Amino acid sequence: MPFPAVRLKHYRKLLIVLLVVLLAALTVASCSSPPPETKPQLKPTEPPEEGQTITLITPDAGNIYSAKKSKYQIQTRLTDFQLLGESEGLAWGVTKNALRLYLTRDSGKTWTNISPASAVQFSSNPVYGQDIFFTDPGNGWIIRQAFGMMETTVLRTKDGGKSWKISSLNQGGRISSAYFASPLKGWLLATWDSEGSGESKALYMTEDGGATWKTVMQNDQYSPKSLHPAIPVVGVTGGMVFRDREHGLVTLNKSKTPKLYHTVDGGASWQEDNTFASADAFKNYDTVKLGQPEFFGTTSGWISVAGSKKGVEGTFYDGLFTTDGGEKWMYSPLHLGVRTGMNEDVPPTFLDADLGWMLNGNLVYHTTNQGKDWKVLPSSDVLQSMLTEYPEIVKLQFISKEVGWLLIEKSDNKRSILLQTTNGGVNWRVQ
Repeated sequence: MPFPAVRLKHYRKLLIVLLVVLLAALTVASCSSPPPETKPQLKPTEPPEEGQTITLITPDAGNIYSAKKSKYQIQTRLTDFQLLGESEGLAWGVTKNALRLYLTRDSGKTWTNISPASAVQFSSNPVYGQDIFFTDPGNGWIIRQAFGMMETTVLRTKDGGKSWKISSLNQGGRISSAYFASPLKGWLLATWDSEGSGESKALYMTEDGGATWKTVMQNDQYSPKSLHPAIPVVGVTGGMVFRDREHGLVTLNKSKTPKLYHTVDGGASWQEDNTFASADAFKNYDTVKLGQPEFFGTTSGWISVAGSKKGVEGTFYDGLFTTDGGEKWMYSPLHLGVRTGMNEDVPPTFLDADLGWMLNGNLVYHTTNQGKDWKVLPSSDVLQSMLTEYPEIVKLQFISKEVGWLLIEKSDNKRSILLQTTNGGVNWRVQ
């Protein structure tokens, strides 16, 4: 039976009211309800610092009877190394401002962690000859450079890193070179107020293994007519070395006229070395930079010479060589051509005044006559493979005709790898 007209009007009004109420409820709910949850945005994290896996032994730093010691493995990123013998060497890096220093006595088969306490913080990666020095596997020193409110600190060990003692060095500069002629006598060269072509310099000496230090030279009042002339302000330090307790050498760089200064009284007095005519030797270069001096015993030694030419991109390498303990230095072209690319700042390495090696691309070159001729060594599959993944050369060093180490890295990813050769650079293996 059809609904009456009055009843239909009543139901229409009721339906309209219900729709208005429903729309109002939905509007209130949409305004008062919390927004939908979103996943938190994770900040990108830095890649881990890693390299090859190394085997550590514990707890004996002697590292002699490694087969009887408990062992464990870690991955670590290394930033520098130093060979101390054919089977002995150091390698290290900084992780979260703490130095991780390792010593091997069996050619890298096993390592001992000889790091100082992590409370001693480092603002940068230590460099050998500047922040770290060992005279032998037992006696070593670490210089923690001053930064922030922290002063320069010298850590020393006499037992191969089983224990470390600390002394402070109250000075305002940065230690640019460190050298020890014996477990007791050593020197630290500090520099400050660098202006590109010069810097203030001070030399500190210890005769008790680093427990105490005294100033033996400071060039704020430099005078060449002084009874004890200092190293001049002009020139930026390239490196320092002592071949014994009294005889030392410092390289100074200034554009095209680098200088050598030597001492015969343990660092108290310094004189310019005129045994090579720098103007004639470097006449083909626009700028010249002398590297870290290095002695191979008491008689022979060398200094790398890095040169650049106008209109030529890259670096040329030559050398200064001595065979009489530094009395005379002879300039010798190395005939390597120009080096370009990411590894152009890596000089060749020499074992004595004749034997040297150079890594160019993924090939090793060897000279037996002071760089007059270079022979390319047979290609190493391991070396080629590793250089594909780690293309940046950090350091190449040989301790004998047969044994050498090579550290390569991929700095963007904070990764590194250490390799060793035992046949003069022909074959390589990962440490």
